Order: sequence, then C-alpha cells, then structure tokens
Amino acid sequence: MKTRYLTFFLIFILLAAVFTFLRNPISEGINAILIAVGEGRSIRVDNTDMVKRKTEKQVKVQGGARISQAAQVRILPDKVSAPPVTRLAEGKFNPKKRKVMFIPDWAVLGVFDLKAIAKQLRLATVLAQECMNDEAANVSFQMVPKGFQWQHIRILSNDGKINLTETFRKNRAAAAAWLAAEIEVDKDYPDARMFVGIQQYGRVFLNGKQVFVSTAKTPARSDGSNVPVQLKKGRNLIIVKTACTNYRSWNVFLRFATAKKIPLMPPLKQTPAKVPVPAKAPAQKPQK
Repeated sequence: MKTRYLTFFLIFILLAAVFTFLRNPISEGINAILIAVGEGRSIRVDNTDMVKRKTEKQVKVQGGARISQAAQVRILPDKVSAPPVTRLAEGKFNPKKRKVMFIPDWAVLGVFDLKAIAKQLRLATVLAQECMNDEAANVSFQMVPKGFQWQHIRILSNDGKINLTETFRKNRAAAAAWLAAEIEVDKDYPDARMFVGIQQYGRVFLNGKQVFVSTAKTPARSDGSNVPVQLKKGRNLIIVKTACTNYRSWNVFLRFATAKKIPLMPPLKQTPAKVPVPAKAPAQKPQK
C-alpha cells in the first residue's frame, strides 16, 4: 500500500516538473491545434516570474525617517518666562485647513523619566507620579524643577498635531512632559467645547481645574474626545500633563469651539491695507 502511494507521489512530482519547464511548448502546441480546427485563441503564458532581474539595492537616506516629523514642530530660541498667548475668535470650519483651528504656540517642559515604572505602566501607576498628579499648581514658570527649562514650540503640522516625539528627539524611553499655553477670547463661553486627543496618558487643566483625563483606551486622534468647558472673557490658562510609553508616536491634539461647534481659532493673518500717501503741495514761488 505504501509503495503504491509513493509511486503516485513521484509521478505527480514528475508531471509538475515537466509542466513547469515545458509549459511554453505545451501551450504553443495546444494553441496550434486549436487554431488548426478554427477555435484557437492567442494563448499567452505569464513568464514574468521566470525572468531573472537584477537585485535592486535600497538607498537609505540618513535622517530620512524624521524628514516628515521635522516639518511638524519648530523649537524657538527665545527664553520662556510665561506661557505664550494666542487670541481666539469664531471662525469657519475648513477640513482642508485644520491647522489654523489649533493653538499654534505652546511652552513645553520635559522630559520626565519614567523608566523606574516602565514594567508597570498602568493608568493608576502613571497618574500617581509627581509629574503627572492632579495638581496644576506645581506647573510653574518661576519654580522650575532643577535641570529643566521651558521651551517655546510652534506647531507646523497640517492637522494641528503637537509632535512631542520630534520635540524630544533624544528621548528613547517612557517619559512625561508638560505643556502650557494661554488663550484669549473677547467674551464668555459658558458652554464651550474642547476637542482633545492625547497619546497615551494625560491630564488637561483649564484655569487650574482638571477638565479631562486620558487613558490608554481614550481615542488619541484629532478631536478624539469632546469635553464641555467654560471659557471666561480674557485669558484662560491651559496646562497639559502627558505621559507615553511609545516614544515613536507621542502626540497631543487640542482645540476649542463654541456650543454650536463653531471653531475658536487664531484670526487669519491679513495683509495690511495700504495707506494712501498724500500728494505734495506745489511749491510756491517766492514773491519779488
């Protein structure tokens, strides 16, 4: 019985090999016969897998992986002694120009090393760290932790993403950071909306009050969460405490809108109007 199965197996292998190497002659012969009886068609066999090609070498561009990220954030050289202020006004939603709906200027402080709890990075453990606690008072521009310095960053990405991976390029481990900014509005918005997305853990404070906590399961995309907040006329202080285990993808999204979801956005830059220059009066001739 075994001999019979072995014989069938060898015959199958032999036929497969014959067909593989002689498929072109066989197909041409069948085609010729069919054409002779008037029912033949042009039969073409795909032979591309049999053609030997030169092995292409991949060219690696040094730093190429960060080219796209480098255009998403700019670190400004000025010294930071207070959170940057951005004036917001009601604007028009434009899905093709989402960048203009977000706060462009932020102060950032970090990174706070979380290697000590890297093996137990759970929500409770992360939020229990001093740098991630539920107090906004420890985020200060006067009493800065030793060895740290606030930096001024400007968001350049088209989707308004605050790219902390690019901001802290040397970081290669789980870490935390602080963000701070002030927004200025011309009236009270008691029922405003805050659209936020944080990768992975985070707290958001508005005027000293915690208004949002992000977990690993909270959507980290743009407009991932819709939070009701109150904005007062004048300046409003925003503080974000964020922690992430994946340093390759550490992002924050944050913007505001009215109750009717009209974006509160920085006014678009306008070209200053040209001031007409008055014509010079003709010079009077001296009287003789």
